[in-house]
Parts: sequence; structure tokens; C-alpha cells
Amino acid sequence: MTAVLNPPPNRTRRRVALGLVVITALAWAYLLLLSAHMGDMGSTFAMPMTSAWTGRDVLFMWTMWAVMMAGMMLPSAAPMINAYATTVNSDKPGVQGSTPLFVLGYLITWSGFAALATGAQWALHDAALVSPMGVSTSRWLGGGLLLAAGAYQFTGIKDGCLRQCRTPLGFLLSEWRPGPRGAVIMGLRHGALCVGCCWALMALLFVLGVMNLWWIALVAAVVLLEKLVPSDALTKVLGAALMVWGAALIVGVAA
Repeated sequence: MTAVLNPPPNRTRRRVALGLVVITALAWAYLLLLSAHMGDMGSTFAMPMTSAWTGRDVLFMWTMWAVMMAGMMLPSAAPMINAYATTVNSDKPGVQGSTPLFVLGYLITWSGFAALATGAQWALHDAALVSPMGVSTSRWLGGGLLLAAGAYQFTGIKDGCLRQCRTPLGFLLSEWRPGPRGAVIMGLRHGALCVGCCWALMALLFVLGVMNLWWIALVAAVVLLEKLVPSDALTKVLGAALMVWGAALIVGVAA
């Protein structure tokens, strides 16, 4: 595993960057297309307007969430993916693997989260707690989500998952598995760490709207900053700010 200590070759770095940019751009292009047509009842991309979702509605919403997670999370996973790609391209014995399969495992984990988010949105829509566009219609729900997300920022689970997401070398040394199967497993495990780190922030999409692109972009930027800035101050300040916002929303002094 000494290969992970070597500086990444420029060719590997460029390939990883290009691949992630293409996937992320395609994900955001889909979200933009969806945003432009989601209110058109005659469109294939129309959001379910009633709580009586069909199988097609469930598949459509899961696809939306899965693509959204890819667009939001892949940029923040770039340092880990780059470190893995550098390792498996080092020609050292025992470190063979597959970067595409690592990314696939990572996205599979977030697709699983997308299934849970789809179920949550369906249940909230059925209870009339969110609009068809996924916007909270209850200050208690919105405030509760903000309070919960803020409190989670101070937990040991958040801290432990975020610390591992910030240290690609540590993850590779402790979780290394060679070969294609190992690549998928490592991707799954890193995805699980990211879910553990960021699920509460993703739940905040229900506050201002699941398809509010500005809100999606802001949450994605916060996730990226948390992973790139090696300081707990941002995490704690964000947690406090979310709790204040949540409390203000519940008592009716904030929108």
C-alpha cells in the first residue's frame, strides 16, 4: 500500500476529473430539464400531483433522487476517488482494482438512500406535510428537520464519518480490498460513510423544496465545504445556525 503515498500522476488525475465532471454535468442537466417541466401535467417529467402514486411515479421519483444524489455527492467524493484511482494505476502488486466499479459502488449506496428518500417523500405527501414539489407545508416539519439536522452536526457519528471522508489515505489503508469485487465493496463502504455524514443535510431538501435547484446547490456546496475544510468549526457553526433557524421557524418568527 505504499503506492497511496505517491503523488497522483497527472494523467490519472485528469481522467478522474473528466469522468466526474461529465457524470455530474449530466446529473445537473437532468435536474434542470426536470425543473423546467415538473409542473406541466402533460409532461413525462411532471411530478405526482396526488398522493396516490403509481408504480411509474415511484420509479420516476426514485430516479430523480438517485440522479440528484449523484450530482450533489460526486464532487465531494472526488478526493477519495482520485486517491483510489492513483493507487490502482500505480502498477504495484496487490493493489489492482477498478475506478469505475469503485464509483459504481459509491453510487449504489446513494441509490439506496434515494429509495428511502422516495419512501419518505411519498409518506409526507400522503400526509399533506409536503407539496407535490416536495416543499414542507408545516412549520413543525420544517422546523423539526432543521433542529434535527443541526443537532446531528454535534454527534459522534457525524464526526466519525466526516473524519474518514476527509482522509482518503486513512480509508484506503484501513479498507483496502483488491480486485473488481473489492472495488465495489470499497465504493459501497465509502458511500455508507458519506450517507452517515450527510443524510441529515439531505433531509433538509424537504424544507424549501426537493426540486428547488438553488437550495439543492447550496446543500451540495455545504457538503463539499465540510469535506474540504479540515476544521470542525464549520460543522459546529452550521449545526448551531440550523438549530436557531429551526426554532425560529417553529415559533413563527422565520419563514
